[in-house]
Amino acid sequence: LGVNRIGAKGAKAFSESLKVNSSLIQLNVVGNRLGDEGGKAFGDALQENTNLTHLNLGDNGIGDEGGIAFGHALEANRTLTRLNLGGNK
Repeated sequence: LGVNRIGAKGAKAFSESLKVNSSLIQLNVVGNRLGDEGGKAFGDALQENTNLTHLNLGDNGIGDEGGIAFGHALEANRTLTRLNLGGNK
């Protein structure tokens, strides 16, 4: 799903499905202009998702608020082993 201009609205919708997904283990959402709102949506999803092991969210304009959401998510998530947030704010 890389470089598709999903934006924050798309990220929120996609993140809702990640909360209940039981088969997806890798996801590349690089370069989709998610911003903080999209970053927070993915952070919330990671608190509930128990299958995703690799997530690439590089170059999405995610700032401090999104970063804080990921910090909270990583406290709860025990399956994610690779997270790329490179190239964000």
